[in-house]
Amino acid sequence: MSGPARPEHLPGAEAGQRPRPTRVIPCPGPRESPRPTTSRHHARRFIGALAAIIATGTMILMMPWATESSRATDPIDALFTAVSATCVTGLVTVDTADHWSFLGELVILILIQIGGLGFMVGASLLLQILRHEVGLRETLLMRDGGATLSVREAIDLSRKVVRFTLLVEGAGAALLTVRFAFDMPFHLALWHGVFHAVSAFCNAGFDLQGNFVSLAPYQRSSWVNGTVMVLIQAGALSYIFFSDLASRRRWSRFSLDGKLILIVNTVLLVGGTLVFLGAEWERALADVPAWARFHTSLFQSVAARTAGYATVNVGDFQTVTLFVWVLLMGIGGASGSTAGGVKLTTVGVVAVAVTSTLRGQLEPQLFGRRLPVALVFRSIAIIVLFVATHFIATLSLALTEDWLAGAEVGFLDLMFEAMSALATVGLTTGITPSLSDPGKLVLCATMFIGRLGPLTAAFALQRRQARATYRFPETSVRIG
Repeated sequence: MSGPARPEHLPGAEAGQRPRPTRVIPCPGPRESPRPTTSRHHARRFIGALAAIIATGTMILMMPWATESSRATDPIDALFTAVSATCVTGLVTVDTADHWSFLGELVILILIQIGGLGFMVGASLLLQILRHEVGLRETLLMRDGGATLSVREAIDLSRKVVRFTLLVEGAGAALLTVRFAFDMPFHLALWHGVFHAVSAFCNAGFDLQGNFVSLAPYQRSSWVNGTVMVLIQAGALSYIFFSDLASRRRWSRFSLDGKLILIVNTVLLVGGTLVFLGAEWERALADVPAWARFHTSLFQSVAARTAGYATVNVGDFQTVTLFVWVLLMGIGGASGSTAGGVKLTTVGVVAVAVTSTLRGQLEPQLFGRRLPVALVFRSIAIIVLFVATHFIATLSLALTEDWLAGAEVGFLDLMFEAMSALATVGLTTGITPSLSDPGKLVLCATMFIGRLGPLTAAFALQRRQARATYRFPETSVRIG
């Protein structure tokens, strides 16, 4: 049995010499991987970035060089303008053309363009810029605005959306510049064309006509009306919809999502146009030539859901028109678009569920496809939360204006203003500049919530959804 090796038997040992000590090389342990980003952190990061953009815009707009008078703007008005531009709303407490200098208008345009990319596109672009590792939950975070996407596909989609945006805005700017050049020097026509093209595509509703008249000076211009309506619809229906339309072309091959968007959008456009024609023929349309009344009504119907432009005085609208417009504004445009509201497909899903129930069907069905019941629940939840938020915003305005400020503002005007802010539309009956400072702050919060709320609610509801491992016994309750 051999014992431990003697020093002279160790490798490299010679007689009379001590052996060299053995070197111990430590083996590094496994590196700790960075904690994956969660969808909650992801949403907070985007909301924080949006708030930082608004804060930066507010500080710049407060500077004297941002105004025509070279005087500093009131902080509340600067904040209101920055929030309205970033949230692509269009409500203003000071007229854009009369109050702001060219540099101020440029800042507003930049804020509109940043906000117009929308929550989903902005979130995916932010991921690309920060180059963060993204986990499964972040992939799920991007699902409700279109088909299920991997992170790489989402980044590629973002690039396509940016190219689509620049192409449409560039074409719209060229067309509008040609028309504006008849009324002003070319350099001003170019600036007006670019500004209105970006504002229309982003569904922001800011204008440079002055005196709070929106696009009323071009009420009879089919060129301007047609171009702006196409830009509004391009932004409100989203790149995903037009990409699907271009690739499938035939109705039978169109996705159910695209069919719902097309059907609901068409019904709302036609319905809004007919309501406006019937209700406003002798009121808001009284001074409009008969040949221009149809395209004027169509323009109001297109702009009512998202853009906030108007070619007639909204303050002259009948009560029935204002009430219907509250509904149109609340619905908004398509998911993943620049529009606000609860979105066309959300309303479409609920309408399908109601129709299927009336037909005696146990599950919602449309065009030979069955909609998941969980999707119906999420759609109903989004609408209920949206309506509840509108109620709170209207109540808050009633408190700030009627109770605190002592102003005599009609309830319908306050309800209309609250929905315009929440749905990021920008239409007003004319009360925005005269609101009290607390009322302006209420609208700022409402616009911010309206820009992020519906989509954030959809993500949160989807994250919380879990497949149950058991089912409770079924029972019935009395309804109706």
